[in-house]
Amino acid sequence: MAIDRDLSPLMSTSQAATYLGVAPGTLRVWRHLGRHDQPAYVKVGRRVRYAPGELARWVTTRTEQPGTNTQTKNCGPQRQQRRRGPQ
Repeated sequence: MAIDRDLSPLMSTSQAATYLGVAPGTLRVWRHLGRHDQPAYVKVGRRVRYAPGELARWVTTRTEQPGTNTQTKNCGPQRQQRRRGPQ
């Protein structure tokens, strides 16, 4: 069974954060919270590393075209206000 792996050098959290345009702490928080939609990472001992190809794939999966987001919630005229208490 062949395994398709990106053989590029792995990136540190700081390098991955720079690539994504976020703070390194953001990636740490995402890992700590176990966000299911975070970029894939590799643990090498205690160190966390990111494969550049995985980061690029993650960005591609999150790319949206204007006007095509059908999963938008609570925005635009469809938003309904909830009232609390007696009516």
